Amino acid sequence: MRKYLSLLLCSIIVTKLSAQEYIGQKSYAGVTLGTLSYTGIYSKGASLISHTSMSASVFYGHKLVLPKQLFIRGELMLGEVAGDNTEGGETITDPLKGAFRGYVVEGSAKVEYEILDLYRHKFTPYVNGGVGAYYLFDYEPQQGDPKTTSDSWGIVAPVGGGIKYMLNKRIKIFAEGSYRFFPKNLDNFPDKTVDNPNHYYSIAVGASFSLQKFNRLW
Repeated sequence: MRKYLSLLLCSIIVTKLSAQEYIGQKSYAGVTLGTLSYTGIYSKGASLISHTSMSASVFYGHKLVLPKQLFIRGELMLGEVAGDNTEGGETITDPLKGAFRGYVVEGSAKVEYEILDLYRHKFTPYVNGGVGAYYLFDYEPQQGDPKTTSDSWGIVAPVGGGIKYMLNKRIKIFAEGSYRFFPKNLDNFPDKTVDNPNHYYSIAVGASFSLQKFNRLW
């Protein structure tokens, strides 16, 4: 009798497992397109477009073992940073007016957490944060000395969040915003005695594609 009960229990377990749709998507890749905005001395009194530029990125994500909604995301971003409150190139007599423009390439590794189970709810808020490095190139300051090679490199700590939506079993679309902590200012404002905290914000939309099929067992 015990033997038959054991066989019955095993058959029930096997039936349940075979009927279950496994979620085997361990990794994904994607792209984003958005804007990168600067605020500081050279954004005061200026239009938003004068200190907001385009940015784009590619990324790869991999699911961590526990919890299942936790991922590690490696990202490579290219964007323009700029600020200009000179009102169209007027003769600069005010020391608080000036401009700069350049390009930044950034590589980062972030931990990302999806608050809801995306496979049950189709959408979820998420948060992420991490650390990386950046490099400035083709930098053109209107004031101050040109940046040296050592000044062009630095550490960056991006943090942010957004909302994801599952378009189908392999494609997700999302919108996100982030803030970047830089240990030094990028605007080249020459007067170090003036309080000039630089802030950098980004808004982006993107899509990711799972590199494994939805029902792959792992």
